[in-house]
Amino acid sequence: MKEYESISKYIKDIKTEDFRKSIRIFYDYLRTINRSNYTLRWYIYDTAMFLRWVEKNGKRSLKQINRNDFRDFLSEEMMRGISRRSLARRVSSVKSFFKFLIRSDILKGSEIISLESPKIEKKLPITGSKDDLFKIFDRSFGDGLLDKRDLAIIAFLYATGARISEIASLNCEDFDFKLMTVRLFGKGKKERIVPVGEFAIKKLKDWLDLVGINSGAVFITLKGNRLTVRQIRNIVYKRVKMAMVGIKLTPHSLSHSFATHLMESGVDIRVVQELLG
Repeated sequence: MKEYESISKYIKDIKTEDFRKSIRIFYDYLRTINRSNYTLRWYIYDTAMFLRWVEKNGKRSLKQINRNDFRDFLSEEMMRGISRRSLARRVSSVKSFFKFLIRSDILKGSEIISLESPKIEKKLPITGSKDDLFKIFDRSFGDGLLDKRDLAIIAFLYATGARISEIASLNCEDFDFKLMTVRLFGKGKKERIVPVGEFAIKKLKDWLDLVGINSGAVFITLKGNRLTVRQIRNIVYKRVKMAMVGIKLTPHSLSHSFATHLMESGVDIRVVQELLG
């Protein structure tokens, strides 16, 4: 079926129709609650991986699956060298799947939903100093078309603290250049209005004027296609590397730098949280 093409590669090796059908229903549910494509992919990937493992170990019914099955599966994953973060995501995905089955009356209950996720040591993102950011702006860009585009991307990322997925989905119609604001759509399609600094606005206008864009996608390839999240991430990595600032800054690091520098300037943390969505 066409609507399930994007997940067919994850479930194609599962022979039990009961398992395949339940994953498709779970996928439909995730789409209705506006989960991002990234979340959708990992939830389905993790769930399918577990059900494939269960099937290989002789079980063909969701009712047969118990806590010990899941523990054995996780033990094998750990022996394969999977990170604790990925392991925690596996637990979260599969627990969400079984909780959904129970809420939907497909199952009456499951031991799996009571399992706790492994603890993850949270690492704070690397924060670039203002000097680091100035070095990136000064050293990484020339006067070419792609230089203008990439500078606008990084300036906007730092000026707004936007998520990389929000930047990829930006349209010209989302901007109010007079008020110097942008409308962003965060997790769950939640809308927020964020101010954009003068420097970033200027770089955005330079890019848009150069390519003659006044509607539709803001950041595009030379062929006119909207840049993907992966392409934007690679642009950031490339430009930061060119600046030789001595630390590895990621798109998330730039957003974190935005928040840190605002708070250093005396902005209330609640305001920062609202801006970050």
